[in-house]
Amino acid sequence: MVLQAEILREQNQLDTAQHLVEEGIVLCKQTQSVISLFYLLCGYAVLLRVCLSRGELETSQAALEQFEQLSRSMEQHLAFYQRAFFMTIDQVRLWLACGELDRAIQWAEMLDLTEQYGTPFAREREEVARVRVLLAKHQPALALQRLEPVLQRATAGQRWGHVIEIRLLQTLAHQMLQQETQALSILSEVIRMAQPEGYIRSFVDEGASMESLLSKLREQERKHGPTPYLDTLLAAFPQQNKRRKCRPKQTRQLPREMLRR
Repeated sequence: MVLQAEILREQNQLDTAQHLVEEGIVLCKQTQSVISLFYLLCGYAVLLRVCLSRGELETSQAALEQFEQLSRSMEQHLAFYQRAFFMTIDQVRLWLACGELDRAIQWAEMLDLTEQYGTPFAREREEVARVRVLLAKHQPALALQRLEPVLQRATAGQRWGHVIEIRLLQTLAHQMLQQETQALSILSEVIRMAQPEGYIRSFVDEGASMESLLSKLREQERKHGPTPYLDTLLAAFPQQNKRRKCRPKQTRQLPREMLRR
């Protein structure tokens, strides 16, 4: 249920995804085992992503706090893997969404000051998170420089979801540099990669800049015929904007049964 919720979130079925992951979390709490704890961590990580997509920032923060609390009670190598896979980037995304750029910058600076541990995969995720901070600081050239080796590693590992994310960040960096031709060329490649699996939130969660690029790409592509996938992606943006406007100060908390260990 937890993993299905992540798929539904990516397909922009946010209400169903949130219901499913919350139910999955409650079920995980009914079993005392290492594997149930592992999936419980996954559950809070997916819940954070769903709530970020919905613009429910306080609920996202509550899910993050539950993840942190639970991770302290499990074997550190497993907790480290879970954090690398789910939380490294999403925590930075949450900070940036909350306007806590200084906090994100401080986190990125600490990476440069501390000795690097963990797996190449974990460092790859840290680099992508760092690039998000660079883009928020309007340093697109440096962001592109750091993304290239990360893209090579993700491609070699056939982590296509990560490749899509990295390529989308490249398009945003090129847009910042006013290199629209390069941005649209990369975005066109990403569209061909993402369309078979129906990716939506990976695009929509990048915000208005991505919407503008997708709109320009659709203008180009319509010269050659219908663009149903681009139409689907662009139709999702007004829903997001409307949702955020309806919830400017989200105060929803996690259900009580989800806070019990």
